[in-house]
Amino acid sequence: MKKVTHYYSLTPEWQNDLAAQFNTPLIDNRLINIPKDIGKGFCYFTQIMTGISAVYIDLTATEPLKITRLKSNNQLYIFHFDLSEHINLIKINNIDYQIGSFNQLDLAIIDNELESTFKPAVNERTVALRILLDKNLLRDFIQKLSVKEDQFEKEKNSKKAMYHYGNIDSNSILLIQSLKNKSIDEITFDSFLKGVCLKVLGNFFNKFHESSSKESSHIIEIESKAIERTKDYLINNLHGSFPSIVFLAGMAGMSSTKYKTLFKAKYNDTPKNLFIKEKILLAQKLLKSGKYETITQVIYELNYNKLSFFSVKYRQYLNSSISNDFVKTPNSKKSHLETNENEIKLKSEKKIRRKTKS
Repeated sequence: MKKVTHYYSLTPEWQNDLAAQFNTPLIDNRLINIPKDIGKGFCYFTQIMTGISAVYIDLTATEPLKITRLKSNNQLYIFHFDLSEHINLIKINNIDYQIGSFNQLDLAIIDNELESTFKPAVNERTVALRILLDKNLLRDFIQKLSVKEDQFEKEKNSKKAMYHYGNIDSNSILLIQSLKNKSIDEITFDSFLKGVCLKVLGNFFNKFHESSSKESSHIIEIESKAIERTKDYLINNLHGSFPSIVFLAGMAGMSSTKYKTLFKAKYNDTPKNLFIKEKILLAQKLLKSGKYETITQVIYELNYNKLSFFSVKYRQYLNSSISNDFVKTPNSKKSHLETNENEIKLKSEKKIRRKTKS
């Protein structure tokens, strides 16, 4: 396993030692390319404005890699956003967390006075954005924030150091995802990265301001749109099975508890119940379409296996039976056979009539 250590500062000098450990040059005080013996990708640093800098990491490690950020006296908070489509490991103050993927922790805010270790998954693309903020910029925010016990770690000297972990809001997910489609060779990349960072920070503070000043069941615009996207996902995937609440909450960028609360407030229903209702309505439409020869074909179309279970749900939601609503598709072969039989029958009847007259 390749092990490297570094520290953070708002200015670029911290990169020199990291580049030396990777045995690769530091380009323009911004770019460190990952050496081929470890993997591929890069680490990009930029100073956004006074008191704010950013590190954007896009790498695929082909060998195990352990990156340890040493604690230092630089007065910073580190916002770590992970948008990898797999699980990475991050250790904060000797506590291991899974980070990345829809159903896992994907945001960590760490005091620079606490050491952390990051282990990217091997042979998987890891995408992470770290925004470094001067503590002075967050002083008022921290004082006003009502912080849960598990968001602070008390050290031996009784000094409190902050770490917060949770989900990325859905708007910020889209913003950071957009970085994946940008090349660092583009002349606009640096400006684009700075713009994304400022918007992501704005989303974070807006989210906390809204949630602290209003009831938890109130839905702010960003959260409302995120929940609406999960509903659209459900509607567009009625032919499959219900995805987990954890998956939907991760898609919305919030905890499972908050997601269920806000979904109920917005739609006056649970995600699963809404999904089943829409599925049954679709079933009724398919049953009446006249495109199926059997009811079994319809229930298989909607990922049901048992006709009895489907029948109960159908009557429960629509107060009607499947057989009443089912319109069978005409069987062309059978219809043709019945027509021939009728013609033969008519001809026989005519012959009998002729014989009777004669």
